[in-house]
Amino acid sequence: MPKIIFLKNPSPDVYSDKYAIAAKSSCYDSCFLPILSHTFVDQPGLRTYLTDLAANADETPLDALIITSQRAVEAVSSVLLELSGLCFSTRSYLRSLPLYTVGPATATLVQAHGFSKIVGGADAGNGRVLASQIVGAKPRRCVFFTGETRRDVIPVTLRENGIECIERVVYTSKGIEGVEDQFMELMSDTKDVWWTVFFSPAGAESIARLIARNTGTTKVAAIGPTTEEFLLKIGITPNTVSRNPDPQSLLQGINEA
Repeated sequence: MPKIIFLKNPSPDVYSDKYAIAAKSSCYDSCFLPILSHTFVDQPGLRTYLTDLAANADETPLDALIITSQRAVEAVSSVLLELSGLCFSTRSYLRSLPLYTVGPATATLVQAHGFSKIVGGADAGNGRVLASQIVGAKPRRCVFFTGETRRDVIPVTLRENGIECIERVVYTSKGIEGVEDQFMELMSDTKDVWWTVFFSPAGAESIARLIARNTGTTKVAAIGPTTEEFLLKIGITPNTVSRNPDPQSLLQGINEA
C-alpha cells in the first residue's frame, strides 16, 4: 500500500487523527514523524497576565484575541483551566471575546476549550487572509498569543492599519535531533511510492535539504503557500500544494497529482 509521512505530531489518539483517517480512506498507509518539540513559557506569568487583562477590562478594553497555532491554544487553555475554580470572571471574560484563528484544526481545538466567538478558522487558511479579516473588523486592541518563532505578517499588517497588536509568547519550539536518520529509516522500509507532507517551515529544513539532495526519493506535498515558498527556496517544487489546511484538501491534491 502506498504510504505517506506526515511531518507533524499526531493527535493524542493516532487512530482518531483526521489526517490518518483521510489517508486510509484514500487507500494510503501513513505514519507521523514529529520534527519539533514544544515547551510552554512562564505559565505563572501568563496566569497573572490573563487575570490582569480581565481586571483592567474597563480601563483598557480588549477587542479580540488571536491564536494561530494549536500549541498556543494549549498553553492559554491550560492556564484558564487552572483559573476555573479560582477566577471564573477571568475565564468568562476571555472566552467572551472574538478569537481569530487560522485553519479548521485550530478552530476546532479552541472551540473544544470553551471559546465560542471564533473568526477565521476554515475561512482563513493562512496569516495573510486572517490579517485581512481582522483589519476588516476594525478592532482597536488585540492580543496575539504566539510561539517564539512566527512570521510577522499578522502583527505588521495590523499595526500598519492602526490596530494595536500586543504579542505574548506562550511557547517555544526546537527541532528534534536525529529526525533525518528517522526519516531515512522510514524511507528504506518500503518500495511503495512515498509522499512526504510538510505542514510548516518550522523545524523542517534538514529534511527538506535531505530530499533536495536525493531527488526522486519521495513525492512532496505542502500545506499552504507559506510552506510552498519555503520548499521552493530550498530547491524543491512540491508535487501538490494544499490551499486549505485540512485533510480533505490535502488528500484531494495528492490523489490528483
